[in-house]
Amino acid sequence: MGCGLFPQPTAHTCCAQCVLGDAEEVNTLQRQARLFQLVRPTAAHGTRMLAEGAEWSDGAVALRWHGRWPSTSTWDGIDSLLAVHAADGATRLHWLDPPPPVRAVAPPTPEPYDGSVWLPAPAPDGLCSRCGRPWPCLDCGP
Repeated sequence: MGCGLFPQPTAHTCCAQCVLGDAEEVNTLQRQARLFQLVRPTAAHGTRMLAEGAEWSDGAVALRWHGRWPSTSTWDGIDSLLAVHAADGATRLHWLDPPPPVRAVAPPTPEPYDGSVWLPAPAPDGLCSRCGRPWPCLDCGP
């Protein structure tokens, strides 16, 4: 039983009963953080960005306010943030597009060298390990 602060089991430590130790208790399939902006329409400039923020995978929100005295605030979730700062109906939340997916890039393959010469390994006595002639033996093929 958790504290109710987080909708999914996580390894947070806000209270004694929520400290999880076993990996199977932690939800590892949570979604990525999502970015957003708080904007408000103005007569002079169209819309003005008031703040930018992130909704983390557990639902918590971090918000960075713009302006003369910038500050950062945290919230339990989007609903509580909007209840306080968008109650007038003029302030809007705009979700930003997700970043493009990361593409896996294969390492470059080396070009085969067509003019390579294959040589058998030398024996401990310094002779060719295939034919017994002095090494390097250019007569023994692959």
